[in-house]
Amino acid sequence: MSEPDRMAGVVELSAWIASKDDDARGPVQQDGASAASDERDAPSAPPDEESARSIALRALGRRAASRQELDRALERREVEPEVREAVLDRLEREGLVDDAQLAQDLAERLRERKQLGERGVAAELRRRGLDPEVLERPDDGDELERAIEAAADRRRRMGSLDDETAERRLAGFLQRRGFGGGAVRMAIERTRPRGPRFR
Repeated sequence: MSEPDRMAGVVELSAWIASKDDDARGPVQQDGASAASDERDAPSAPPDEESARSIALRALGRRAASRQELDRALERREVEPEVREAVLDRLEREGLVDDAQLAQDLAERLRERKQLGERGVAAELRRRGLDPEVLERPDDGDELERAIEAAADRRRRMGSLDDETAERRLAGFLQRRGFGGGAVRMAIERTRPRGPRFR
């Protein structure tokens, strides 16, 4: 047998073996690939109540959250509305979600650490899905005291500015922190430097 004839026979035999291997494996491969494809394409079932509760508990483990914040987190995970409501009701009964207490704690922190005025506190509570109306109205003297403290801190960093510019910037700063007009005027007046200023 010539070399070209022998090579043609090897190629033909190789092709025949390969076709037999494909016949043996083909249906299994196709079915397996098809099953894997079906699994990927099939929409996953929305989380049930226990899975949704786990999602909410993980969120609460990171930081205290309002009912509305948890509801949004569950919605993003495609939890059905009735399941979300059931989970949140259960968490409230267990004392793990308490919007009124969270509002009180958050307001206290915002007043003390961030020196926010009442308007600023209310805006932050609303942003977190909490009702500012649950808070007791603080004494006006407390808000003024916070405004004066915030103004004094800020003024110390404005040493190089002329009085007019410093007071204009200070007023804007206090207003952005949520202090009312009266508190802003009083804080600027009370923190105004007395006597000659040297540069």
